[in-house]
Amino acid sequence: MTVSWSDDEELMARVSWYYYEEGMTQAEIGEKLGFSRSKVVRLLARARDEGIVKVSITRSACIEKEKRLKDIFDLREAIVVPSADDLEATKHAVGKAAVQYLEKILRNGDVIGVSWGTTVYEVGKQIHFNKFKDLTVIQLIGGMNAGQELNPQEIVKLIASKLGARGLWLNTPAVVESPEIKKALLTESSIRQVIETAKNCRVALLGVGDLGPSSSLLIGGSLSDRDMKMLKALGAVGDVMGCHFDIEGRPVKSELSERIISFALENLRYISIRIGVACGDNKVEPLVGALRGKHINVTITDENTAEKVLNYH
Repeated sequence: MTVSWSDDEELMARVSWYYYEEGMTQAEIGEKLGFSRSKVVRLLARARDEGIVKVSITRSACIEKEKRLKDIFDLREAIVVPSADDLEATKHAVGKAAVQYLEKILRNGDVIGVSWGTTVYEVGKQIHFNKFKDLTVIQLIGGMNAGQELNPQEIVKLIASKLGARGLWLNTPAVVESPEIKKALLTESSIRQVIETAKNCRVALLGVGDLGPSSSLLIGGSLSDRDMKMLKALGAVGDVMGCHFDIEGRPVKSELSERIISFALENLRYISIRIGVACGDNKVEPLVGALRGKHINVTITDENTAEKVLNYH
């Protein structure tokens, strides 16, 4: 049925509402109103020209920060989301953006390395697609006796389940008591196989840890306050997979380095897509170090954190 309109402005407003607010296609609008698609296109153009529709890009500040991050740190991609009123809501937004990015870049047969942290866990919770075949999800750092959102084994289990992927677990503690124990564990064929398979990763999903009270290593009981003070004294500002680095991204060597079981920091460069997810004031220096050290080449964060990273001196 063809609808008769006498007021051009009302017609343009209605067509614009259907298109911009309701998300209808031009063909659907034409069918609903009895117009051709070409007439809908003309009405939308007139609505823009005559000021009935004014497009406001609310993420313009985020987009500008994305460009600056990519240019300064030579990144493959930077995604900046608006900051929310509280950290948990911001993590949720960062997690959602990471899921959208993963859906865009994953391929059949991919091997995906996963570390740990509350933001990585948030990504896992929000994965909603299961359309890629023959995926493998690998744990990149040993486990810990912690809650689900901090335990790397639980995070890998969650993500593998959501993606319909095969999971590979690094069945060791994240931190052992001595270098000798670490050496002995790494001679185990099952553990060695996981670490060797991790070298085939095309994608890594990485949390960026700090040295404050929210550190996964500290909360999980793998490191003590004394360990954290020692690392800070050596110049460490953060970690990826439990491997600590300074503000320039250079590895910080300590006796702890000989007791942490994880995929080696220097091997990350062989993974094509290294996604670092982090947000919050406590993540600014760790992100700066991770970006300068090229440990990540994709960053997904929020606007406030991005601004502080860009302004860091």
